[in-house]
Amino acid sequence: MNPGGLPLPPAAWTLALRFDGGGGLLSGPGNFVVGSDGDIWVNSNYEFNADPRTPVCGSKYLFRFAPDGKLRGGRPITGGGLSGAGYGITRDHGGNIWVANFGFAAPAPGCPANLQPPHNSMSKFSPQGQALSPASGFTRGAMDWPQGMTTDRNGSIWAANCASNSLTVYPGGDPSRARNIKVGVEQPFHVVDNGRALFVSGLESSSIAMLDLDGRPLRAPITGPHVDNPLGLATDARGNVWIANSGVITMPCPDRPTGTGSFGSVSALDPAGKRLVGPLRGGGITIPWGVTTDGDGNVWVGNFASKRVSKFCGANASTCPPGKRTGDAISPDVTGYFFDGLTRSTGLTVDTSGNVWVTNNWKEIPLQTNPDGLQIVALVGAAAPVALR
Repeated sequence: MNPGGLPLPPAAWTLALRFDGGGGLLSGPGNFVVGSDGDIWVNSNYEFNADPRTPVCGSKYLFRFAPDGKLRGGRPITGGGLSGAGYGITRDHGGNIWVANFGFAAPAPGCPANLQPPHNSMSKFSPQGQALSPASGFTRGAMDWPQGMTTDRNGSIWAANCASNSLTVYPGGDPSRARNIKVGVEQPFHVVDNGRALFVSGLESSSIAMLDLDGRPLRAPITGPHVDNPLGLATDARGNVWIANSGVITMPCPDRPTGTGSFGSVSALDPAGKRLVGPLRGGGITIPWGVTTDGDGNVWVGNFASKRVSKFCGANASTCPPGKRTGDAISPDVTGYFFDGLTRSTGLTVDTSGNVWVTNNWKEIPLQTNPDGLQIVALVGAAAPVALR
């Protein structure tokens, strides 16, 4: 008997593949968006250096992968003001790709003061990867350490400013009409449009804001045990909003909040923002960061610890495995969907072929001089394909 073998065959196999962008330069991938042609776009936090002891400055690259994991053009995209982008990336209605430039870098003197990246811009690229923003990026709208982004149903571009408790919006994607809106939560991290309203996660305040498309609050921020240091948000086809409650994460904004120390959970808001489901645990969930839904409405979670992805039964219980209902964990409770090639994951997405793409954002044991992970991972065909919208 092979001592390294499994005592029993699993019910199914999942192939996980790891990509590094052609042998270097991909460093601290933060989040994904699927392009209008099905390509996978991912932003990047840091300069590449394989030695974690070597301090690095902010990345000036954006990566465009074909659905088979090949890097388009054989090299990353640059220009347009790219500057240490974090979690913020979105596709507008014309297929253009927008990136929020958080400005990640090792502190000075590791990254010298004169090379410290700015923290106040967005970059824009055509569907073919041509820079459409100036060399300094678009800076209107008082952006301040921006993180998560979205494109709303009217084509406006939104970015969450986690250093100033505000949102920047470019109405209709026009930077000349930029507005800055105080949002009512502390350290806003991500923003989504569920077809009825905008929802914004507040990391420090453990709350969710609900706004109309002009940025006006529709109700008091949503708080309680269902919301716990929230990071990523996702919507499903029914308009439910899924929340990744990190529990402990205190690092994506320049001023660190206080975490509760929990290992995290997932919660859901109904489309009207009135009823909360959760907190949902199990499924191997361990410090959830990113969250997305697949074509069946089931929920996938990227975990910032323990090398695993988690999956939960979504709002449409008819698509769940037999015996499962909405909110039940589908991935194994102890391990989740474990892959030794994963590190600390932030963003994830499901593409039009049902592949689940996950970032290796940080090393398992990060050094602040250069903590970045160096790959993205595809769980091939693991999810129900998602139609572009």
